Amino acid sequence: MRKTILIFICLFTAASAAISQDLKKSYGDYYVISIYHTKNAGQLDSLNQYLQSTYLPLLHQRGLSTVGVFTPMTNDTSADKKIVIWVPLKSLQQLHQLSPNAAAPKYYRLENIVLAAFEKAPKFKIPQLNGDPQQHIFELRSYESPTEERYISKVKMFNAGGEVPLFARLGFNAVFYAHVLAGSRMPNLMYMTSFDNQASHDEHWKAFSDDAYWKKLSAMEEYQKNVNKADIILMHPTAYSDVK
Repeated sequence: MRKTILIFICLFTAASAAISQDLKKSYGDYYVISIYHTKNAGQLDSLNQYLQSTYLPLLHQRGLSTVGVFTPMTNDTSADKKIVIWVPLKSLQQLHQLSPNAAAPKYYRLENIVLAAFEKAPKFKIPQLNGDPQQHIFELRSYESPTEERYISKVKMFNAGGEVPLFARLGFNAVFYAHVLAGSRMPNLMYMTSFDNQASHDEHWKAFSDDAYWKKLSAMEEYQKNVNKADIILMHPTAYSDVK
């Protein structure tokens, strides 16, 4: 408990410092993404049970009623089995509300990432997806830039450049777009889109890559070499997730 509180105090301090920079100022929501890493199916199952029966009810009691809990589609075959938790906040002062009041089951690593919403996407949106929730796909993307200057370029591409409305026009059901204020990889941004199923996911990305506006935007000189590492996680929502 004490260790967890200290972690969030450190995150709050880092995020508060970052928020003073005009580049990373918030236009609306804040988010916290927690990624639990487990070594085997037993640890994964125990952690899922704890989150469902203890941690999410605790967050709900504290007024955090929209919590997304997801498992990567690679968990069945990967040695690193993860659970991804996404929590929207109205202010950074709510960070302390994420501290658990009971010891969690074993896991071997935990990542906490604090984010602030983009100018053109100040509020999160919960998608209204069709079909079986177990087939729904939530795609979490992280784009790391080599320098702050190149990061500004990538953020501009989403906002002034029109990438956010492009995703909307093509029906990507975006949940959020945000700056990373505190995390292990910086400077970088993260965003999450969602789809009815794998076929829908593939069709949407095909339409995106073929779109005339995207071809024009991505070819512009000012947007070249602004991402040096991209991480993509395809996930299914858990049965107990508020977002599915």
